[in-house]
Amino acid sequence: MSHNFIISKISNMEYKEKSPVSIIYGKLETKFGKSVLAFLENKICFVSFGDEFNSGIGILKTTFQNAHFTCDDSIATNKIHYFDPNTTDDIKLILKGTEFEIMVWEYLLQIKKGTTVPYEEVAKGIGKPKAIRAVANAIAKNNIAFFIPCHRVVSKNGDPGKYGWGRDRKLKMLADENVFF
Repeated sequence: MSHNFIISKISNMEYKEKSPVSIIYGKLETKFGKSVLAFLENKICFVSFGDEFNSGIGILKTTFQNAHFTCDDSIATNKIHYFDPNTTDDIKLILKGTEFEIMVWEYLLQIKKGTTVPYEEVAKGIGKPKAIRAVANAIAKNNIAFFIPCHRVVSKNGDPGKYGWGRDRKLKMLADENVFF
């Protein structure tokens, strides 16, 4: 991607200490389906995809318990260009998770558009070569779909594997990057 990411981090403990926080979210249609895009402190903290919006909103509210939520679809619609792989806009993300999860997600941000890597490579890349299962679990907890490109992680046998937002959606994201299975 041509995106320049500006990363902030908040541990689960820091989040609890700050609660309740205010989260603004919006719904929008993307080429990958219906999406819920949410912002904490004017930074993207959540992106989901699905065939309907309510499941994404439910996951958002479970992920960010004790938050105050405001729906404003215009905030998401104004950022639709973020989904264009040619945009050069700075995109501010705030990663909420454990120290290990955040380390995995930051590694995923280094995977170049149009490439895939196996889970084992991610584990080695973060200096934990035996933590393949833990890496897979951290990837599954990624709550900023598309921008933290967990869709680029595949099985070591080359199979695209599962994807939290649906295998077909993962294949579509990869095809959009000229990676075909």
